[in-house]
Amino acid sequence: MVKRIALGLLAVLILGLAALPARAGAILDRVKARGKVVCGVDQTPGFGGFDDHGTPVGFEVDLCRALAAAILGNPGAIQVQRVTTKYKFLALAEGELDVAFGMTTWTFERDTSQGASFPVVSFYDGQGFMKWADEPHPWAATICVQSGTTSAANLTEYLARRQSTAKVLALSSSEEKFNAFAERRCSVVTGDSTELAAQRSRRTAMNNSWELLDTIISREPLGPAIANTDPEWFAVVRWSLLVPIIAESRGVGMKNLEAAPSTDGEIRRLKGEEPNFGASLRLDPAWAKRIVASIGNYAELYQRNLAPLGIARGQNALWTDGGLLYAPPLR
Repeated sequence: MVKRIALGLLAVLILGLAALPARAGAILDRVKARGKVVCGVDQTPGFGGFDDHGTPVGFEVDLCRALAAAILGNPGAIQVQRVTTKYKFLALAEGELDVAFGMTTWTFERDTSQGASFPVVSFYDGQGFMKWADEPHPWAATICVQSGTTSAANLTEYLARRQSTAKVLALSSSEEKFNAFAERRCSVVTGDSTELAAQRSRRTAMNNSWELLDTIISREPLGPAIANTDPEWFAVVRWSLLVPIIAESRGVGMKNLEAAPSTDGEIRRLKGEEPNFGASLRLDPAWAKRIVASIGNYAELYQRNLAPLGIARGQNALWTDGGLLYAPPLR
């Protein structure tokens, strides 16, 4: 009897320990020990993927590099993995990813019940539609969508409201979705509007054949997702990815950071000139400087990765230019 009671108490103790959140700082320690930041992306042109040589490229890949520059002093110290929406949150929970990008929309459900947190919005978007130009009745056609995404849920609700007779063809990845559309297994495809524009631009032969519709049916704040067990990692990711926005707002970037006069505290912090700045995150004072020096400010990120696809800044302009990008002070 005593032995059974002891075993029972031990089991309760083990279960209780397993339910506790991970130690604060555990992810930062893991990244430092590994010597790499592991980031998940999807295959959205301009945002995250691999070039013909297998090199990871894109807006979100550069944000992964920003983290590596801040933490490890080397923007190339990254490991990029392709991950689908269906598995990215499990990969975060199991520690296979440090950060999950991949056009991830911040939603209530993901923020409260999937063990994820969203430190910052890195891109504002909305769900749109693209059709074959010769399709006269898009709302009575077959619509391709990626399964397990907010786009799929939004589409279901939108078609119900319209009492549409359109059929839905759900595919497991973004690539499969656009391949099916290109093969005309569907006449309309839906997803984040920038994703649609990027795919149309990438498949240059289709520019005249594929028509973007004006209909926008959702708000899609996109950004990195992380496991919600580590407040220090949350802060490291948040502030590292705010730095490019702050740098643009202060008029400094890759080419002029060193020459910028140290007129105030925020500029000095961007230049790594304030002792102990970053100590609260266990980073050295030059962490923000390395981000700007390696990937640039937000405008430079955009110009390098998204402008070539014909994607206008729009709501992703600074607040001073009529956009939504606004960052708290770096102080």
